[in-house]
Amino acid sequence: MSQLLKQDKLESRTYQEVIAASAVNSNTLVVLPTGLGKTVIAAMVASQKLEDGKLLFLAPTKPLVEQHLDTFQDILEIENSEMTVLTGKTRPEKRYELWDEKRVFFSTPQVVENDLIANEIPREEFSLVIFDEAHRATGDYSYVFISEKFRSQKLALTASPGGDKEKIMDVADNLEIDNFEVRTEDDPDVKPYIQDRQVNWKHVSLDNRFEEAKKKMENARREQLKNLKSLGVINSTSNVYKKDLLKLRGEISSKLSTEDDPKLYQAISRVATALKISQAIELLETQGVSQCYDYLEGLKTDDSKAASRALNSEDMQGARSMIEYLKKKGEEHPKLDALRDILSGMEEDEKAMVFTEYRASAEKISEELNTEGHNAVMFIGQQGEKGMTQNKQIEVLEAFDQGKYNALVSTSIGEEGLDIPAVDYVIFYEPVASGIRDIQRAGRTGRQESGEVYVLIAEDTRDEGNYWSSHHKKKNMQRVLEELKDETRDRGKQKTLDGFSDSDKGLIIYADDRENSVAKKLSKMEVTVRKKRLEVGDFLVSDRTAIERKSAEDFVDSILDQRVFKQLEELKQFENPVLIIEGDDLYRHRNVHPNAIRGALSSISIEYQVPLLWSSSEKETAELLKSLAKREQEENDRELAIRGERAPKKREEMKEFVVAGLPDVNTKIAERLLEEFGSIEKVFTASKTELMDVKGIGQKTADNIRELVEEDYNA
Repeated sequence: MSQLLKQDKLESRTYQEVIAASAVNSNTLVVLPTGLGKTVIAAMVASQKLEDGKLLFLAPTKPLVEQHLDTFQDILEIENSEMTVLTGKTRPEKRYELWDEKRVFFSTPQVVENDLIANEIPREEFSLVIFDEAHRATGDYSYVFISEKFRSQKLALTASPGGDKEKIMDVADNLEIDNFEVRTEDDPDVKPYIQDRQVNWKHVSLDNRFEEAKKKMENARREQLKNLKSLGVINSTSNVYKKDLLKLRGEISSKLSTEDDPKLYQAISRVATALKISQAIELLETQGVSQCYDYLEGLKTDDSKAASRALNSEDMQGARSMIEYLKKKGEEHPKLDALRDILSGMEEDEKAMVFTEYRASAEKISEELNTEGHNAVMFIGQQGEKGMTQNKQIEVLEAFDQGKYNALVSTSIGEEGLDIPAVDYVIFYEPVASGIRDIQRAGRTGRQESGEVYVLIAEDTRDEGNYWSSHHKKKNMQRVLEELKDETRDRGKQKTLDGFSDSDKGLIIYADDRENSVAKKLSKMEVTVRKKRLEVGDFLVSDRTAIERKSAEDFVDSILDQRVFKQLEELKQFENPVLIIEGDDLYRHRNVHPNAIRGALSSISIEYQVPLLWSSSEKETAELLKSLAKREQEENDRELAIRGERAPKKREEMKEFVVAGLPDVNTKIAERLLEEFGSIEKVFTASKTELMDVKGIGQKTADNIRELVEEDYNA
């Protein structure tokens, strides 16, 4: 065992030692049930790899990042001053210093992604990157990009990788995994540490008043489905669920990008209406009267035709009247009574965690529990006006851990990763269709002592469908994990530095800080990207070349509001303005005639004299930008300098900064001017002829400088 581990802080568990030993020299995916010490295994591996370099520990949320830091500080013999948490609140310049100074880093992935794009992380100094909640490493999630950029060893941790083997292998590919360490609760080396966890399913039935309101809304929804059938987009009005409507909406939207069929516009509006009614039904039958009432009230402020159609049908008006009546009578949902019954038997030192899908339900449940004598608190995400900041989330968890609250009412934010010990009861206010989320919720109890799980199910509602969906997914996940346990495959995915070309290193592009997707692709091409809020253009590749990037759709929209012409006028302050139009659907905009678009393109080329470049995708846009940067910075030896960047520190730099504010003067030319004339004053008083003796200053530039220097302030 490594000398960096505090022996008195670790309980010897054979499975942890075996997994850690296996993961020390391979890119490893560790699948281990919640509460069995994945972070401890990470610390054991880290204690070995820290001898070779720095370490990065990634987790999806700040509270989880903070918890991992606490664990490492507790069990590793490393000075606390050598570890740091990086967040978006830390100024980029400060983060860049920390990457050089510190040894162990704990961070959310977005921060690391941004600093990688800026090329400010000394990647070659890292020996290990740890990905917590590794099942997130799919699609455009930052883990995928970070894994591509780091050549160091990787350790991936998850309790629930998913029930689809193809998706698990996609995660493995994205994190370059070549070794699997999988344990389930039935494994003999793990079983002694598994606490009893009793799962109870508590069914509740809706009374007649609920059923009648629900039936009216279902009739209103059926009318929309009949219209969709008459339009030919569905074959039957039976067994059409919310997920089917969402899929149908996507299919119709895709067709609208290539077809201008009035029936498709009617169909997508009817789908939107059906979805709004479906949401109201779901809230009533699974959450309660208040949630459904608030949702319907919210539709009154929705100006869409779909919302108006949903509210004004005869059946929906009848349902709304009944829901208003139930609300006035104080009716909510029978689940609340069931929840009260479950928690009425709580001992004084016991704690409960209640999960719900909706913030409104979390608020209502908390209120009800507090009226029953419990000390309940909400635990919700950051988004929205009523969101909870990450610092507040940490405060709530600490208060819950210390016993200030005995009930934590959480949305999905509480499902993943967080160490919330000694929870005696976990209650699902509704079943979830996801096997991963089901496992994460249930894993909040039975971690250190035995616990109970209750799943509240409203009979004859979508609760039952979600329950069975989750049940089948969990069974399939178990089967997949058993298969993974029997195979550790050499995936041949390990990359080395040998494949990288140094020819393009040194290229720098300034990108507006809102251009993240293209910036990521540039970073993958080993281009250094400096992100800042640009006043003009989206990208700068030299002191004289600025690029405005527009998707085809945005370009057409900008013709309508005349925005593009104002932007091009500003762009022309650069010697080489460029407009990139991205996408192949330029003439499919339903509100603009193709001739108007062609006229705008002609005007841009002839009147504004701005070159047009065409790109089929974000990747091709990145390649065009790289090519422009290469021509300017390598072939033409142009500098990339932006006034207003980090303030210069040396007096020589301050002088160059001032002179570089003259027209068409970059930092290099400013340096030449100061060398020629000796001071800022002499540069500003030099004649046109004297200025033209300096390399890089022609007659036009000299004229512009003299004109600016001599011109009155208010001219």
